[in-house]
Amino acid sequence: MKKLIIFLLIVENLVSAGVSAGTEIKNVAYLHYKVGAFDFNTTSNLLVDIVDQKLDMQMSCQESDVVMVGVGEKKRALSFSLSNTGNGIDTYEFTPIEADSRDFTVENAAVYIDNGDGVFSESEDSLATEIKVVADGNISLFLVSDIPNNAVNQSANGIKALSSMQGSLSYGESKKLNDFYAVVAMKEEAKSDFCTYGVSPLALELEKSATLSSDKLYKGTTIEYKIDVKVVGVGTIENVLVKDNVPTGTVYIDESLKLDGVLAGDFNGSAILVAFNSIVQENESSEPLHTITFEVKVQ
Repeated sequence: MKKLIIFLLIVENLVSAGVSAGTEIKNVAYLHYKVGAFDFNTTSNLLVDIVDQKLDMQMSCQESDVVMVGVGEKKRALSFSLSNTGNGIDTYEFTPIEADSRDFTVENAAVYIDNGDGVFSESEDSLATEIKVVADGNISLFLVSDIPNNAVNQSANGIKALSSMQGSLSYGESKKLNDFYAVVAMKEEAKSDFCTYGVSPLALELEKSATLSSDKLYKGTTIEYKIDVKVVGVGTIENVLVKDNVPTGTVYIDESLKLDGVLAGDFNGSAILVAFNSIVQENESSEPLHTITFEVKVQ
């Protein structure tokens, strides 16, 4: 009597890096055999394993080069991306960080989540508090800082992400979550990254003042506005445009716009415009290099 026995192993869900945490991996063996003229089929017992959650992430600076800023600038943004490289949903909190070696310290650093357009706007982007990110998902972030008036050279600044699932667990440790475990697979260096601010050795500053034609401001009073253009540093600055909107309730006085006492610039119906092909500062000086004046009359 001959017996023909065939084993067929079927795995109902294949395991891969992308299988979600909590997924059941079911496994059963199918048996077919023959005894004489009779065929028989049966199965083994069903094995069910549940995929554990791998906690992993990657924080990355998205700037391709040093981001140049001017001294005293406010709300300058650096772009970052956080990827949840684990296989389950995780929630993150964010902290601004600074490199140990830096030439200046930024002020009022805060982390914002990008609304999707890739351009920071305080009115449209919101502060990043607790953000939930799905498996294989990523979010865009901004580190936004004020540049101090004494800033020089460069300063590396970044964002550190903290996983709420990880909590106080260390790399390689795990904890029970209902029917499966959460395992910490992220190394410390993956949680943070740095971008770099660089301070331009040259910058322009504007200082504005006003003189009234009368001791009180009323209809018919002429206001002369004076804008001093100062250069911080030594060198050449190109493609400079100074724009000043005429205040509501006043009208621009024709041919009052002057640069260093000479008629110059344009009035477009709502604002004065003065352009410079280049501004050259040969020596350090606190004195204004150019002065723009124009007049308006109160209606």
